[in-house]
Amino acid sequence: MARTDKILVVVAFVSIFLLVNTTPRADEVNVFIGSGGLGFGVGSTSPAAQVPFGAVRLGPDTAWHGLNPIFAHNVGYWYLDNQIRGFSHTRLSGIGVTDYGNFRFMPAIGIPEKRIEQKGYISRFEHKDESARPGYYSVVLKDSGIKAELTATLDAGFHRYHYPSGKNALLIIDLGRAVLDRYACGAELNFDSKSGELWGWQKVCGSFTAREGGVKFYFFARVSEPVKAFGIYDSGRLKPGANSAAGTKIAACLEFGNLNKPLLAKAAISLISKDQARSNLEAQIPDWDFERTLSQAEHAWKAPLDKIEVRGGSFDQRAIFQSALYHVYVMPTNFTEQGGFYSGLDKQVHRAEAGAYYTDFSIWDTFRNLHPLLFLLEPEKSEEMMQSLVRMAEQGGYLPRWPTANIYTNCMTGTFADCLLADGVVKGLRRFDTEKALDNMLKVANEPTPEGHPYSGRPGILDYIKYGYLPVESRQPASSTLEYAYCDFCIGQMAMALGKEPAAREFYRRAEFYKNQYNPRTGFFQPRKADGRFREPFSAKMWGMNYTEGTAYQWLWTNWYDPEGMAQLMGGTEKMVSRLENFFAKVEHAESNALPHIYYWHGNEPDMHAAYIFDQLGR
Repeated sequence: MARTDKILVVVAFVSIFLLVNTTPRADEVNVFIGSGGLGFGVGSTSPAAQVPFGAVRLGPDTAWHGLNPIFAHNVGYWYLDNQIRGFSHTRLSGIGVTDYGNFRFMPAIGIPEKRIEQKGYISRFEHKDESARPGYYSVVLKDSGIKAELTATLDAGFHRYHYPSGKNALLIIDLGRAVLDRYACGAELNFDSKSGELWGWQKVCGSFTAREGGVKFYFFARVSEPVKAFGIYDSGRLKPGANSAAGTKIAACLEFGNLNKPLLAKAAISLISKDQARSNLEAQIPDWDFERTLSQAEHAWKAPLDKIEVRGGSFDQRAIFQSALYHVYVMPTNFTEQGGFYSGLDKQVHRAEAGAYYTDFSIWDTFRNLHPLLFLLEPEKSEEMMQSLVRMAEQGGYLPRWPTANIYTNCMTGTFADCLLADGVVKGLRRFDTEKALDNMLKVANEPTPEGHPYSGRPGILDYIKYGYLPVESRQPASSTLEYAYCDFCIGQMAMALGKEPAAREFYRRAEFYKNQYNPRTGFFQPRKADGRFREPFSAKMWGMNYTEGTAYQWLWTNWYDPEGMAQLMGGTEKMVSRLENFFAKVEHAESNALPHIYYWHGNEPDMHAAYIFDQLGR
């Protein structure tokens, strides 16, 4: 080979190499994305340390000048805040309600009597003193000078606190507070001064968990240094030397004196028992090697973040992508505890037959986007998730709408477990009990749920079957007819894929019920009475009420699975395209998500799919 040819080969190789992004994917993740916003634009994500799908999400609970506006603190953290109230071990992600926030730990310095209440241990912080990446969070507490570092395993959290020299080191464990400083509706706390072990439970009664009387989380914890003094705070009074307490307003204060090395604390959670929490801790964090646990957490993120190779673009563009990919793996939650045990919707202990058991399914929010992506990236885990839904139906009686921990929440509308399961099956994911899944889908679609059951199934289902829509008299939003029809289409797809053609034909027929609520005079799907008349007056711009979290403009595009039928209702394909273009054109200059939009709004679920309808229409 001539020398010039060799030079050309080398130059070409270097050029190709430079096109490939060599930055570690985890370094491109900004875990703070989604943690700010105002009003309806609040993202409700947290920089908490966790492993993929981990049950422990150990991170800061914050406040703004001592206040925590409810809509901004669904997950405990809000980027606009300037104070830290403590570090709790559980939280949900990306949700619109407030829950969890169990087992708040907070390091402090000084006199225990002055620090045991939140007003004594809350601390200012600044974002310049924060550092976070997948599996790790740290911050310097401005008022005390303490540096806090956090990492996590599946069921346990690991804390490392660096106290300033010459100060009396304290650790507060507050079981009287959960997210938003409330929602803790009972707790028990025990301490063994010889072993440095703490254990007990906290019942949280948040927006979801209160719907079944609260959920009890157990914990087991250890600290690395000898405790010089210990006290229990119970209903407004510090009890020095007390080693146990039960109630709704209890906390513990551990006093260590002047520490010349970091204090380590590790705590595991369980939905089963204190002993199970202990097993979780001993298996997942068997020693005091914080760096090793951190390294394991960071390694757990490598494979998920390497699933998709990104080339080109700016660092900021790649950061947006990688951060979104990171959030794909935050929730649902793998609640399979050590030994393969889990607490089912029947509140009994079960063993996962194979794989893992998942809960915290925000299905109304995720069946359109998160799960279809997981089907591609994580087919085996997706099958475990679908099997988890089937187990919930077996143990609780019905496929769930929005399960969290070991309860039904009955949140949102429709029955979109139907679509999640059917979507997986038609894409070839069948290593779960598909027959039982279909049986339970048919049960919910055809029968009313018994009165008093925590899951309400499809409210008004007999009226829906009788009239072909949900009449106003059934007291359900007009959008529910559109959702039921959508779910019926999914059941039809599932039945056809499993060779149940008669059932498939019936549900394909029902999938066209959405047409029965279309008013050709107004050009929208409207509330309709049992006698067939459309309810008046009507406004397509009215948000909510007749349309779950949306307007008639946004819900117009729900039944995308039937573009020909939709086009026929609207007077032909060209008219449908024109309406769709206008739907997007009216929000070209929208700059804020703080308030609901009337037209296309990618910040909420009902019309997230609308852009793809152009492709269905050949545009």
